[in-house]
Amino acid sequence: MKPPTHTIGNRQNRVDARGKTTGATRFVTDIQVDNMLHAAPVYSSIPHGLLFGLDFTPAESDPDFVAFFSASDIPGENQVGVIIEDQPLMADKIVRYIGDSVGILVAKTAESAQRLAQLVELKINVLDPVFSINESRDATENFLHETNLACQHQVKRGDLKTAFNEADHIIEATFETPFQEHYYLEPQGCIAQPSATGGIYILGSIQCPFYVQKAVSKALKLPFAKIKVEQAPTGGAFGGKEDIPSEVCTRAALAAHRLNQPVKMIYGRVDDAQLTSKRHPFQMHYKVGVSKAGKILAADIKLEENAGAYATLSSVVSYRSAMQAMGPYVIPNISVESRSYYTNLPPTGAFRGFGSPQAAFGHERMMDIIAAELNIDPVELRLQNVLKVDTETQTGHRLSASVGAEETLRTAAAAANWTAQEVSENPRFKTGYGVSLIHYGNCLGAAGWFMDGSGAKIKVHRDGSISVAFGLIEMGQGALTVVNQMTAEALGVDPARITVLPTDTDQVPDSGPSVASRNVVMTGNAIRDAARQLLRILKEAAAELMQCDLNEIKIENDTVLNTRNAETLPFEELASYLYLSNRPMDVLGWWHVPELDYDALKGIGEAYFTYSYATHIAKVQVDTLTGQVRIDKIWASHDVGRAINPAGLEAQIEGGTAQGIGWALTENFKLELGKVLTDNLTTYLLPTALDVGEIESIIVEDPEPEGPWGAKGIGEPAIIPTAAAIVNAVSNALGKAVNKIPVIPEDILKALNEKSTGMNEDSTDYAACLKSNRKPGQPQYNREKPWPPPNDC
Repeated sequence: MKPPTHTIGNRQNRVDARGKTTGATRFVTDIQVDNMLHAAPVYSSIPHGLLFGLDFTPAESDPDFVAFFSASDIPGENQVGVIIEDQPLMADKIVRYIGDSVGILVAKTAESAQRLAQLVELKINVLDPVFSINESRDATENFLHETNLACQHQVKRGDLKTAFNEADHIIEATFETPFQEHYYLEPQGCIAQPSATGGIYILGSIQCPFYVQKAVSKALKLPFAKIKVEQAPTGGAFGGKEDIPSEVCTRAALAAHRLNQPVKMIYGRVDDAQLTSKRHPFQMHYKVGVSKAGKILAADIKLEENAGAYATLSSVVSYRSAMQAMGPYVIPNISVESRSYYTNLPPTGAFRGFGSPQAAFGHERMMDIIAAELNIDPVELRLQNVLKVDTETQTGHRLSASVGAEETLRTAAAAANWTAQEVSENPRFKTGYGVSLIHYGNCLGAAGWFMDGSGAKIKVHRDGSISVAFGLIEMGQGALTVVNQMTAEALGVDPARITVLPTDTDQVPDSGPSVASRNVVMTGNAIRDAARQLLRILKEAAAELMQCDLNEIKIENDTVLNTRNAETLPFEELASYLYLSNRPMDVLGWWHVPELDYDALKGIGEAYFTYSYATHIAKVQVDTLTGQVRIDKIWASHDVGRAINPAGLEAQIEGGTAQGIGWALTENFKLELGKVLTDNLTTYLLPTALDVGEIESIIVEDPEPEGPWGAKGIGEPAIIPTAAAIVNAVSNALGKAVNKIPVIPEDILKALNEKSTGMNEDSTDYAACLKSNRKPGQPQYNREKPWPPPNDC
């Protein structure tokens, strides 16, 4: 496929039919509407309790006060759970976390709405909260819902008992991964406006317009046809704007509907951090049986997730982590049990990777632990067990094409010069290398197959310009560029002819959520379907106009060609003739993931229709004096099927890797009794350019027959291997296992002060050496020029 002739980027600019920018596009936070009111959430400051009253009279006397709405004002169903119906739109009997919304306060300005929301008094009988997975799992009464188990999934395959008996080594380990805050640049927000027909129009910073439409319909008892939801240019999402906007938009829509006036609600950063979903914390136990040579024979894996107060997307996270719990390896005997438990913490939900980064941390740390136990090189151990064509995944899915796992491992290892690793000459700094290999099921998988379809609508205008609408969205990942490029390629026209329209629920049928690396695969195939229909119409008109056979018409390089006599026709003339001859000028394309053969009870079969593969290798320096970990370089090799837009792929790889670095090292999310403490950039440390180090992207192409032009997804795989690669590198540097993240300096220093495994005995003595050898007048410590020189200590 030819490279794009122009770049749309982060949707900062609209592009017209000729490919020219039409000016900066505003985010919903900046948009103003006539007669617009402002709203703020009213929520519980208690993590668990019985709600028996609300008093908004302290706010009512303020001249800026307009209205207050609670559960009793909802005309339809007070329910916003996206998969499991366990979450009220507004809590009316029980509050289950600090941030559980009980109402919405509407005022004349945003500032007064925020101020007056604090004056609403909540009357709550406090109940004992539950914060940890262990507390929730072990509880025998006072459950948060009917039970404390939010959801569960499993894989049961082969003869585990016999396989463990035949194993030469049985190795066990436990791992922990933490919360992660999405920290998108633009917080949650929307504008809800009543329509003249009694409906609602919503403009929001959202990932899934169709989710919002369904939620508003349920709460307001309005037909879908009267609810239009449009995605505003969105300043980041990462999964955090999949289901949460259903809450935000529906509450604002309730106020707008009741007041018959536009209502805008934008979360402040502190509220956004406290009220919205996070990445699931996991605790994992792995028991793996292997042969002396390193062949994996059996695995018994327990995954436990903290779901927070409501299930939200926990079912998807539990499913995906279970299906990929032992990674891209051949393993005939396996048991995986994945369970999510309710607690009185903010809900955990969709976050880039849907449980795959957590599972990858488990299986890739486990692979390194096995390699150390057997004294086998970590790359060689993976090569012995890696998936290839005509092998089966842990769920028994036999792979027939596009299995690039081995190539990503070999290309990354070659680029990193794995067999000739560098060693620090300064004993204060310990160099470590770590590898991580993963696979990621594209799209929604067997559990979400019923909704795994997507549409694209292409319209040719009489002047030759073309507009395309698609059911998924742009959120900074470059979707608009690729949609433009794929449409141009499918039709044989110049990309400058094409305008990609904003996504809304009126343009195309429900195309599901913009998640799970679906965009290129789903939209690309829908575009190809639409293009096939449209090209038939265009060629019939061209054959009539040029007086030739239909099969003699080609449309390529923006020109209509009669191959019999080499006569050409400008595309504009064909478009005009199409209009004048009363032919259809727009078509709807649709594509659905192929049907999957999957046994949900046992977790056996085709869990996904195809997989992306990736290997990350990290080189780190561990400062034994300060405990700091510095990323020197990460080599990131990704099997993308077919690289439709290489520059966009590299941007995704770099962005995902940076986000994985933050999760592994700097983003130490803290709560105290259910209250988020790290609710700003002073306390929640996102990685900066100085923290990320060098990233080398390596693109492997192993085309997927079902993918558009052979392409597969990249958005999620970019983050999944990173944390495990870094921690494997840190473990390699220290000579001892590190089995939880984030890896913070305090934990490094603690590990160094514990009894060493014998690989780095001199590390713990370096600080003492510095102190004892310091000369009179010499500074105690200088980060840039440490003294004394290496040969002194």
